[in-house]
Amino acid sequence: KKLQITNYKLQITKLALNILKQFDVVFVCSPNHLHIKQAILAAQAGCHLFIEKPLSYNLAGIDKLYKICIQKKLINIIGCNMRFHPCLRFIKEYLDSQKLGKIYSISHECGYYLPYWRPGIDYSKNYAAKKSTGGGIILDGIHEFDLLFWLNNFNQVRESKFVYGQVGNLKIETEDACVAGFKFNNKVLGSVRCDYLQQSYSRTCKVVGERGNLEWNWSENIVWLRTKDENKKIFQVKNWDVNQMYIDEIKYFMACVRNNRMTFNDISIARKVLKYCVHKK
Repeated sequence: KKLQITNYKLQITKLALNILKQFDVVFVCSPNHLHIKQAILAAQAGCHLFIEKPLSYNLAGIDKLYKICIQKKLINIIGCNMRFHPCLRFIKEYLDSQKLGKIYSISHECGYYLPYWRPGIDYSKNYAAKKSTGGGIILDGIHEFDLLFWLNNFNQVRESKFVYGQVGNLKIETEDACVAGFKFNNKVLGSVRCDYLQQSYSRTCKVVGERGNLEWNWSENIVWLRTKDENKKIFQVKNWDVNQMYIDEIKYFMACVRNNRMTFNDISIARKVLKYCVHKK
C-alpha cells in the first residue's frame, strides 16, 4: 500500500525475475506447494536449482520445469540428504557389489512425534498439518521412498499399495501414518512405514538378501550383517555430526554445477518417486 502497488502478483513476479538474473544458483526451500512455481521462475532466469524435498505436492508444472532446465542446460537436484548418510551410502555400495547375492526385500521405517519436530512452532499451523500446503507424512517421509527406489536402482514398479490415514490424536488435516508396499520388476519387495506419532525418533533400514540381512538403525549408526551363524558389524560411524550429510550434499551439487555434470537426483528422477506418493493421496 505504501508503494501504491495494486497488482501484487505482476509486480512481484517482475521484480523477482530481475533479481534472480543476478544469481547463478537458487535454493528453493519453501513450503511444498510453492516449490514448482518458484523453481520455474528461477529457471526462467537461468539459475541452477537446488529444490528441497519433496519436489512438489502434485505433478502439475513439473514437466514444464524440466523442459526449461533442459533448454537452458541447468543443473538441478532435489534435496534428499539421506542419500549422503555414510551408513546408507555403504549399504548402497554393498548391494551394488552383489556381496549380499540376490536381494529379496528392502524395508524402510521412520517415525517421530510431529508436535516435537519444530520447537516453538504450533505444529497444527505448520505446512505439515495442512493439505493446501502439501503436508502429510507421505510427502514429509519421502526420504524413505527415495531410499527404497535408490537402493533398488530405480527398478520399475510392478505393483504398489498404500494404506494411510489419521490414526492418532493430532487433529491435523493430513495423514499421520502410512504403510506402503511395492513389488518391482526384479521381484524385490519393498516396504515403507512412516508416521508422525512416535514419541521417540526412529529410523531404520533392513535389506534381506540371499547371503544374509543388512540392518541399520539411526540411533546406532552401525551396519550389521546378520546370518545364521553370526551377527557381524561391517560398518560404523563414530563421532558423526548429522549436519555433515547436508554439507556433503551441497558440496556435491556445487561440484556438479562447476563441472556442468547432471546430478544423481534431478527432476526427472525425483518425479519417478513422487508420482507414486501423490497418486495415493
